[in-house]
This record gives sequence, C-alpha cells and structure tokens, in this order.
Amino acid sequence: MELRLISEAFQNYPNPQGLNYSAFNPIISNEVQSNIIEIFQTRVNKFIDEVLTEINFNPSGQETDEYSVCPYEYVGNFEDVIELFNDAGQEELPGDDISFLIHRLRVNNDGEEIKYIYLFRRNQKMKNLRKGFWLRKIREEYDVLDSELIGIDGFIDAIAFEGEIAFFSHISAERIFNLREKFAENAQSVLDEIRDFDVFDNFDEFFDDCLNDARVTRRLTKIHYNPVILELFNEHFENAPEVIEEFDLNITFDEENNRIVYEGKEQLSDITMLLRDAYYKTVLANRKGVDDYNN
Repeated sequence: MELRLISEAFQNYPNPQGLNYSAFNPIISNEVQSNIIEIFQTRVNKFIDEVLTEINFNPSGQETDEYSVCPYEYVGNFEDVIELFNDAGQEELPGDDISFLIHRLRVNNDGEEIKYIYLFRRNQKMKNLRKGFWLRKIREEYDVLDSELIGIDGFIDAIAFEGEIAFFSHISAERIFNLREKFAENAQSVLDEIRDFDVFDNFDEFFDDCLNDARVTRRLTKIHYNPVILELFNEHFENAPEVIEEFDLNITFDEENNRIVYEGKEQLSDITMLLRDAYYKTVLANRKGVDDYNN
C-alpha cells in the first residue's frame, strides 16, 4: 500500500490554473499498512451493510443513504491528482497544510496487469487539539507526542477504480478534485448555447454573474449533462411569460420583443430554474410546484 499526503491551494477563481497540488510520500511500516487496510475493509463492509443507493453524481449533493458515481473524466483533473504518486516531493508537509490523503492499493495478482484502487480521505486537522498536545504513556511516565499528527479514522470519502469514482461524501468531491473549475467550464458551454438563442437583453452581464456564482454553475452543469433541457427551453420559449406570471418569478420580460431583460444577480435563481424547466403543475390536482431537489 502507498500513501500520499496532499496539500492544495486555489488560485484566483475562476483562474484556468484551478488548483495547485503539493504531495509528500511518507514512509509507513508494514504493520501500520496492515492496520490501515483492516480499518478500510471494515468501512467498506459497513457501506455494504447499509445498502446505500447508487445515483449518478449530482453537482448539488446527495442524500445520506446514497452514494454517487461518475467517470474519471467528469471531475476534470483526476489524472493530475493520481500523477502525484509519480511526482511527490521530498519535503515533509506541515500537518495543517495537508488537505487530504490518498491511499493506493495494488489489487492484481502477480503476473497480471497492474490495477490500483484509490481511497481518498480529507485530512482531519484536529486544529483545536493542536492548541494543546497529546500525551503518551511510556513505562510509568507520560510524555508529549509530536504535534504533527495525522489522523486516519477509517472513513472513506471516495473510492476510485477502473474508470469510475464513488463518492460517499459529496463535499469531498469538490474539496479533493477541481470541480469548481469543471463546473465553470460546463456552465460556460451552456451559456454559449443560450447566447445563440438571442432571447436575453444584457446577456454579457448575465453571463459573468452566472460564472461567479458557485450555486448557479452547479445548476448549469446539470443542464450541460442533460442538453435536451436547453432544446425544450428554446422550443417552448413562447410559454416563458405565462410561467413567469403564474409563479410570480423575479424575471423581467419584454413581451413586445419577446425577450428576458436581465437586471441583476437577484434574478439568477429564478432565471436558471426557468432554464431548467423546474416549474410545473400536477395533472390530478393542478397544484403548482418547483423541482428544486438540491437546487
């Protein structure tokens, strides 16, 4: 088993450089390796016993009884992260600088093609404890442990194997991988297509405000992976004024010119939900609703 300790830092967002990673390759004893593998096996068995529901990765989140799956390509920089196993530095990282840990286990038999499984865990930095110290009993005396401690608690935030990543902690997806940049790229692709519809006034301002709002880029990412939604928006745009009035949306519509007039950031939520065709009426009771699961 191999372990990498990873430090990361965001560049000025949405700078195309995205995240900067630094890695350190610690030496761990065979006994510790065995202990780590044992606690991970216990955690995986717990996941199995809990009968979690598998869902496709949702940029906005997942329920506690679910885990989400996506291909490596979805996160945008998976190969950059894994390359840290070949490009780790020799300089030890301070405990407070370690963002997450990657454990790599070879799972093939000798003579077979090499296969690895990767287990990711955000570093539990124990900042409160760092203001104090740990004590260890040696014979009859207690002595202070080194404050540069790394906690391995057995929880697994994500597992990567054979082209897919399973996330058991959604927030870790964005903290480990460069998803903010990926969502911004997806959002820009969607916005470029919407620009071609030519149904917005002040579109450049709308474009910039969307890319600077993390919640909106997640929402537009959902559209990116379900492009039929944009086709429906364009095809049925004549119904937009009715939806705006029926649901009392904060959207200004120029009916004479059949255009949405963007006036400010306070309209982003309603406009992007309209783009997603999120407003509906039920057939049986004619009730109005909003498909706003995790927004």
